Amino acid sequence: MKTILITGGSKGIGKEIVKEALNKNYKVIFTYYKSAKAARQIEKWSKFCTGVKINLESPKERKKIKKILKEKKVILAGLINNAAFDVKRKRFENIKQSELKRIFEINVFAVYDLIKISLPFFKKNKFWSSIINLSSTAAKFGGVKFTHYAPTKAAIENLTIGLSKELGQKKIRVLSVAPGIIDSKEENKKNKNILKSIPSGRIGKANEVAKLILWLLSEEANYINGSIIPINGGR
Repeated sequence: MKTILITGGSKGIGKEIVKEALNKNYKVIFTYYKSAKAARQIEKWSKFCTGVKINLESPKERKKIKKILKEKKVILAGLINNAAFDVKRKRFENIKQSELKRIFEINVFAVYDLIKISLPFFKKNKFWSSIINLSSTAAKFGGVKFTHYAPTKAAIENLTIGLSKELGQKKIRVLSVAPGIIDSKEENKKNKNILKSIPSGRIGKANEVAKLILWLLSEEANYINGSIIPINGGR
């Protein structure tokens, strides 16, 4: 069985990606940090599902993933960089340098490290492998009071495009999925102004993002590479 590595797989979109990957008969290794109870429940879904506690903010902790992939002798088919720093909207002048560094550490530097860790495993494959980086529509329009978050996602989109050119000839596709407003936050469901701004007239669902990602991992999507794919209801 092929394995998919998913960061931040214990809740929200990450949890739905784990579920869809198992439904598609992949083995799954997912990372979590604070949600140990949720991770244990997810592991019960399948004997082919393993949760690993990793603090992605720590470069030293991130190196543990390489050891885990080696120990399990995985046939790595995909890396889903889903984990991200959960930020609150904040005025630019109130953003501290220390906070900015933490956000970039998880949203950007951890993605770089995970890709570097995964590459040796991908290069062993005779089939196409895929890296999918979770971005956000905020990467394009900036968001409101998101100047600490949106630039990290813009960096990820640029990384996706550049890396796809380097790795495409090695049978490794690099893609980015950019969700708009998804149902993971209760306040979004009640905000009428947000609903008015979405042509589809509703909030997106986490499992819709997960289904898109699993399709992008499939052979049906083999000619898609270096693309930034929005899933935002037309917003």
